Amino acid sequence: MTTEIPKETNAQARLKETLAGVPFVTIGAVETPPLGGLPGSRNPDFLLPVQTGTEHWRLACEVKYQAQPRQVRAAVLELKDYVSSLNAPAVYPVLMAAYFSPESADICRQAGVGYADFAGNCRLVFGHVFIERSGAANPKAAKRGLRTLFSPKAARILRCLLREPGRIWRVKDLEAAAHVSLGQVSNVRQALLDREWAQARAEGVILTHADALLDAWRDAYQKRGVSRARYYTMLHGDELDRQIKAALNAAGQGAHALLASFSAAQWLAPFARYPTQVFYADNTGESILREWLQLEPATKGDNVIIERPADAEILADRIEPAPGVWSTGLVQTYLDLGAAGERGAEAAEHLRQTRIEPLWKPAE
Repeated sequence: MTTEIPKETNAQARLKETLAGVPFVTIGAVETPPLGGLPGSRNPDFLLPVQTGTEHWRLACEVKYQAQPRQVRAAVLELKDYVSSLNAPAVYPVLMAAYFSPESADICRQAGVGYADFAGNCRLVFGHVFIERSGAANPKAAKRGLRTLFSPKAARILRCLLREPGRIWRVKDLEAAAHVSLGQVSNVRQALLDREWAQARAEGVILTHADALLDAWRDAYQKRGVSRARYYTMLHGDELDRQIKAALNAAGQGAHALLASFSAAQWLAPFARYPTQVFYADNTGESILREWLQLEPATKGDNVIIERPADAEILADRIEPAPGVWSTGLVQTYLDLGAAGERGAEAAEHLRQTRIEPLWKPAE
């Protein structure tokens, strides 16, 4: 096993601190693990002897920097194999990491392996000892990992996967569809496999937990690098709708400008009327919108907002929910609504239930 002890924390000290809260536990000196396991495998990082009343236990501890579900399954198997190979009583396997997600913690729990992370979550059950703590927040290192997974270029890949959640994708096909590098696809693929949100098949990779992926993306989503211009138009009602359609078609059928957020949702899954029209547009699209909608800059009282997306690929990932109407895709609309306050969150969940989740159900 490879030692990956987080530099900022001493795993042995953290485990001792956790056990020190149990009054009948006496902690011994750390030991080097004896050889064990299958040929080619390596030992855990350390053994920690503890005495609980009249019982003597040794905790076989392995430390990982990250504990994604896939990594945890492999480490759990290695730990259990090591403990079994010792053929000695009262040896308890413990996995430690920077952070255990609920999914990773559940893997340990089901396997009968203890765990403790550097955020404060743990479950240690051996002899008369039972220690369980949960709910500690995800540390910064793990959050950085999610930000990388949901970066603009990685998001292109995720939109492809969520658009066709039942499709088995070859890496080369994802590279072409998402307009990213082969390395970017490989990194996202590995991140999804590690979190067990996708599976590797002989034909390629398939998204298996679209719900978990979309939940995590929604929670991590932030609009970064987006510039916003506010305008006012005298147009309203049917005349405004006609001019919006004309402008979107003049803008390359949405290639340079399209409806976003509440305005997109109004055509995708109507939920609540929003008085302001919201668009994504590039320079060309903004000029077209200004002309066709007769827009005037507004410092207050605006009823049209035009945003420049940080990644122009959002414009390419457009759909036509009605003839002549072009909007952001289902996933992008869902994310933007979810970031638009309580009212937006309600509209986002309506969109998810009516338009997105049906895509996850297998065809009958």
